[in-house]
Amino acid sequence: MKKLDGRIALVTGSSRGIGSSIATRFGEEGAHVIVNYRSSREDAERVVRSIVKRGGSAEILKADVSSEEEVRKMFESIREKHGRLDILVNNAGLADGSLWNLELENINVQTLMKVFSVDSFGTFLCSKYASLIMRKGAIVNVSSLPALVGDSDGIVYAFAKGSVLSLTRMLARYLAPKIRVNCMVLGSFRTSWVDWLTREQLKAYIEAIPLRRLGRPEEAASLALFLASDDSSFITGQSIVIDGGEAMR
Repeated sequence: MKKLDGRIALVTGSSRGIGSSIATRFGEEGAHVIVNYRSSREDAERVVRSIVKRGGSAEILKADVSSEEEVRKMFESIREKHGRLDILVNNAGLADGSLWNLELENINVQTLMKVFSVDSFGTFLCSKYASLIMRKGAIVNVSSLPALVGDSDGIVYAFAKGSVLSLTRMLARYLAPKIRVNCMVLGSFRTSWVDWLTREQLKAYIEAIPLRRLGRPEEAASLALFLASDDSSFITGQSIVIDGGEAMR
């Protein structure tokens, strides 16, 4: 039997990157996967085709997780079509090179709100509405290593992701025993953010990792699968680091 047989799983922001790897892995493990996207319909459809080609089941669902109205409609659509949700992965996040490299003096409240609306408020909104249609299940949040240990880059991004750590613990208490809530704390993974870095920056990131390489998206997907499946049935309220040992520095 596959680990997620018969379960309905929503992965936000799963049209590309780590989200698409999680969605694909869930499909391989028997879940019906709802691939959420905000603007990249083509990419979302590509993920669905990949899941179906591997023998899985999937669909796309458009929604901007920073909009409460769109989130409410997304979960209402899931309830009407499937009757329930079993797994939510709050993967959607907002980051780009200009945000990542912002100097402190150039950060304002408008910039903070832009990132928080997706990474922090989006995680909250999706968890809120998911809990209303989950009989029993698992929520997997996504945070980032700088939110845990600090860094000189990505201040806005880490600030927003730090709130996800505290939200994970609060929701785990509030939603127990029906729903388990855990968080993946991601170190440096080989995704599109690498394109923002200079060769020197990339070298420095890799040298800071004891395993001397960037993580692969499929490795994050393996952790998401563990936290979403019954393999972690006695784990809730935890933030699990996957970083190649970087946090030990």
